[in-house]
Amino acid sequence: MPVRLSAALAALALMPLLVLVLAGLAPASADCVAAEFPPAGSPVIFSGTAVEERGTYTKFEVERVWEGPDLAEEVWVQGGQEQESWPFSLLGQVMSSLDAEFDLGEHYVVGAADDFSTTICSVTDAEAHEVPADARTPVEGGAQGADVPLSPWIATLLVAGAAAGVLTAAVVLVRRRRAIAPG
Repeated sequence: MPVRLSAALAALALMPLLVLVLAGLAPASADCVAAEFPPAGSPVIFSGTAVEERGTYTKFEVERVWEGPDLAEEVWVQGGQEQESWPFSLLGQVMSSLDAEFDLGEHYVVGAADDFSTTICSVTDAEAHEVPADARTPVEGGAQGADVPLSPWIATLLVAGAAAGVLTAAVVLVRRRRAIAPG
C-alpha cells in the first residue's frame, strides 16, 4: 500500500477520536444557552444595574426584587470563583468558564443562590425580560448580599498599620533595654 494512502487511512481512523476530544473541550457556558430564564430554583432573583466591582464581586443597585428575601437598595453578588486575599491574589487567580462577568452601568436580571453567588447561566440582560407584576422594590434593612472581601487599599492600610505597630514596639523595646543596661 502506498505511503500516502496509509497515512490518509490512519488520519481517517483517528477522526472519531479527534471529534470526541474536541467535543470535550467545548466551553461549559454553552451548556446553559438553552437554560430557562429566570432560572427555576434560584432562591434570589432581582433586576438591577452593576455599579462597582471588587475582584469577582459586583455591587448592584437593585431596581426590583423578583424572588426571594427583601433586598437592600445595594446588593453584592459573587460572580466567580473565590480568590485569595490581597496580596496573595497578585500571584494568581482562579477562573471558570461559568464565571459571570458584569459590565458596569448595564442592567441585568440576576438569579443567585442563598449566599448570593451566581454563574453566567443565571444572569441575563434585563431589557430582554418583562418585570413580573408581583416584583417588589428594595427596602431599607434588606439583605445586602455576599460578604465582600476588603478592598486592596484597606488591606494595604491594615498591613502597613500592623507593620508600623511591630516596628514601633521593637524600637521602644530596644530603647528601654539600652536605658536599663548597666553602663
